[in-house]
Amino acid sequence: MAVYMYRRYTLDEVKRKIVDVLQNAGTGLSGIELADKTGINRMTISKYLDVMNAMGLVKKKKVGTVNVWFLETGIADLEFPVNYTQVQQRLLELALAGEEEQARRLLVSVLNSNVDQVKILTDVILPAANTAGELYSRGRLGKTERAHLSALVGEFIDVVKFNAHPAEPRMNAHVLCVAGTEDRVHVAKSAAVAFRILGWDSRYIGNVEQDIDPFFDIDFQRYLSRVWGNKRGLMVVCIFSSGEGPGKFLTSTARTMRGRLKGELRVAALASAETDEGPDYVAKDLQSMVDWCERQYASIS
Repeated sequence: MAVYMYRRYTLDEVKRKIVDVLQNAGTGLSGIELADKTGINRMTISKYLDVMNAMGLVKKKKVGTVNVWFLETGIADLEFPVNYTQVQQRLLELALAGEEEQARRLLVSVLNSNVDQVKILTDVILPAANTAGELYSRGRLGKTERAHLSALVGEFIDVVKFNAHPAEPRMNAHVLCVAGTEDRVHVAKSAAVAFRILGWDSRYIGNVEQDIDPFFDIDFQRYLSRVWGNKRGLMVVCIFSSGEGPGKFLTSTARTMRGRLKGELRVAALASAETDEGPDYVAKDLQSMVDWCERQYASIS
């Protein structure tokens, strides 16, 4: 007879026990069998199975009057606590294999675990995109496949956006993310989602490279005045550009808004070149940009 453990468990503890047992049970297990094998009482195991089912970690099949439980595809290979490098590799494998729905389910499952949600962007999705770019550069991906993977990366960022659990809204923390070149679109979009997760009032403009002309500075400044005209606090324009021209133009345009808004304006850039009148901060990657913005917010709060 099994000896059940009557104590309070964390979700991660129960999840690890259930995953360990189910990954060796190809035909699935009932709730009673799972309780016996994990030593967790049946009421507790039943409650957590429903939670894990909603999270996309396990699935159930009705066999007669009994629910038989299985791991969702790809979950058995994951480690808990989450290993971000492992998730990144698995996400890319699924994307390259054309298993798009499984890739999305993997992201949702991880997001519903006890993880740093921003790291799903910085340590999973963006590195996977970079690896795909390297594969193309080495001739291992064709142009069509590269375009498809690029579209998938955009979808993966949206999966994070719509399934993450944002922090409480920050008072007077505003950020606008804009791409100056096409190759920085994914990181700019990821930045906007990362700030949203952290509770910032976050906007993503997209790629404006083709829109830049002698009058675009007026248009961009008018937009900033419209969305931030009545706001106070910290306002950060985050620029993402690998081209010197668009980066310089956007930085200069944003800087001219200082003193014309009620809040404190900062300009940060992830760019390949600095200007004489450059941004307040030049980031080497998305995480360092986020960290700098968080420090700026703390300094004025």
